[in-house]
Formats: sequence, structure tokens, C-alpha cells
Amino acid sequence: MSTEENGSGTRYKHGQRTTGSIQWLFQAASGVFIIFFLAVHLYVAHINGGSPIELFDTVVGNLRNPWWLAFFLAFLWIVTYHGLNGVKGVIYEMGITAKTRKLVSWGIIALFTVSVIYGTLLSLVVAQMTIP
Repeated sequence: MSTEENGSGTRYKHGQRTTGSIQWLFQAASGVFIIFFLAVHLYVAHINGGSPIELFDTVVGNLRNPWWLAFFLAFLWIVTYHGLNGVKGVIYEMGITAKTRKLVSWGIIALFTVSVIYGTLLSLVVAQMTIP
């Protein structure tokens, strides 16, 4: 498998454009953020947590705090982006046609949009829950 470069610096693999360096940079940056988010999650949920009931109360209480809600939503959006961008990269590496790439891209965008809207709305609903 050879990679060629045209005069504009765009890389081609078998006549098709590969994932660009900006997407690679976003993928790497989102991976770094995920490590940070994961460390906070592990501390709050597993190291500093108690029983599952107490943990649920803590999560709902944290979601009522605007900073924790923003933290959770950023985590949701970044993890969703990172995962779906990885799936797109794997599919692209299968050597699909340009038309199929466009369909995959639109499908990934649609799946990302639906996922983050659902997750955001669910987070807002849970933040308003009353704990008996």
C-alpha cells in the first residue's frame, strides 16, 4: 500500500484522500481529554464512592451543580466524538469508494448528533430528578 502526495500536500491512498491531519489532531486531543475525564470519573465513582445507592445520590446531586453538569456534558460530547471518529477511520481504512465515504461521513454525523442530543437531554432530566 503506497501513499502518494500531490502538489497541494493532500495525501492519497489508492487514489482516495485519507483522514487529514486536523482530524488526527482532534482525535489525539480528545484522547488526552478522555484520560483526564476518566481519572476524575474513577475517583468520584469508585475511589471516593460508597454503596451504589449513595453513588446514585451523589451523581444526581453533582448534576445539579452547573460545573459538574458542564463537566459531564463535555465528557459525553468528547467521548462520542472520539469513538465515532475512530469508527469512521476504521471504515475508511477498508478501502471504500469516495461515494461510500461520503455516506459513512453523513451517517457518522447523524449518529453523533442524535447521540449527543439524547445524552444531553437525559442529563438535564436526571439533573432535575427528585430523590426520595
